[in-house]
Amino acid sequence: MASACNVCCAVRALLRHARRVPSTPSTRVLSSARASAAAAAGFNGFTRASATVATHRGRPVQTTHRGRPVQTRLASTLNPEGTIDANLGGGSVDQVRITRVDGSNVGELQDVLLSLGATCCSVEDADLGTERETELYAGDDEVWHSCDVTAMFASGVDIDAVMADAVDILGVKAIEYVVETIPDNDWVNVVMDSFVPIKVSDGLWIVPEWAKTLPAGEEDGMSVVLEPGLAFGTGEHPTTRLCLGWLRDNAEVCVRDKHVVDFGTGSGVLAIGALLMGAAKATGVDVDPLSVKSARRNARLNGVDDSRLALFCADGSDDDDLPADCDGTVDCVVANILVGPVTQLAPLFARYAKKGSGRVCVSGVLATQVPTVRDAYGEWFDDLSHEEEGGWAVVSGVRNSTPAP
Repeated sequence: MASACNVCCAVRALLRHARRVPSTPSTRVLSSARASAAAAAGFNGFTRASATVATHRGRPVQTTHRGRPVQTRLASTLNPEGTIDANLGGGSVDQVRITRVDGSNVGELQDVLLSLGATCCSVEDADLGTERETELYAGDDEVWHSCDVTAMFASGVDIDAVMADAVDILGVKAIEYVVETIPDNDWVNVVMDSFVPIKVSDGLWIVPEWAKTLPAGEEDGMSVVLEPGLAFGTGEHPTTRLCLGWLRDNAEVCVRDKHVVDFGTGSGVLAIGALLMGAAKATGVDVDPLSVKSARRNARLNGVDDSRLALFCADGSDDDDLPADCDGTVDCVVANILVGPVTQLAPLFARYAKKGSGRVCVSGVLATQVPTVRDAYGEWFDDLSHEEEGGWAVVSGVRNSTPAP
């Protein structure tokens, strides 16, 4: 049994490591003898024949890697203790990659591949990194219009036979795919090696649990210790660094001895950072229960007492799920999410922030999206400004006296 966080980290490390491993990929196209002439041109296309699909109840896990959304299904389920039985045994593995799958078909494809022996199956936006990239949020039932699917199989599995069965089950004419063999590796160490101390600013670091030694000359710096796992906020992404740096720069004004709310807390990095900077208390809110668990564990790694960090699982749409003591009492609201929920939550953050002095700091925002955020917050927050790093931005402001809705 391994922790869910470590297993998912290992899966994602294996997926991204595969792209760096020298191999000779082979492209194969299978045709189903049972597919009628009227069947779809192929599963990678945008039409398909109807079919009854035998599904495997792999549990979907919403996560991110380097700020990019990934949906992963593992061929197992999480138990109440947060552990997972994942068939990640030793030896080499075969990676099967299917590109440009219609989003309406991708769920069935995942289920079929898992039922036919895939260890895990991940889905990414096929338009990632382009102007057509689409933002999805944790908890969304939607999937991208066009998807790239990657499945892992244990060494020795007859991939051609598996894909032939998939073609038959799905009732399509052909599935085009690429197979690469990934040599065996110590994936736990691969994961650990991929996370190193990250410098946010002078004297401020984010440090993985297993790498507690800061570089020479930085030993006296403040470090937020994290176990990188399911939750976003490892310090790899510019928005995490922007928000944490902003908290430090404004610690005297709105953090030290104050109440900080971290909306979309993820790993808890911003709430924990605020507490280490001297906040009297912090409140973390996240839509994902696994993130809430991750934030609690990370808080304890940093010696933060449970009484100083309140955690809630909510999306902001139902007041009954939100903390009851935040209206008009919060000194600082920080949210590192995405531009969609950031703008939608502006009225709620205006309710939380103290009139005349409360601060807001929001990110997950591209530099080109700053005007949209300014428009959303301008009614309730003055002195709006922003900082940028790597094409991303953090927007901050001071609560005015305009009544919140």
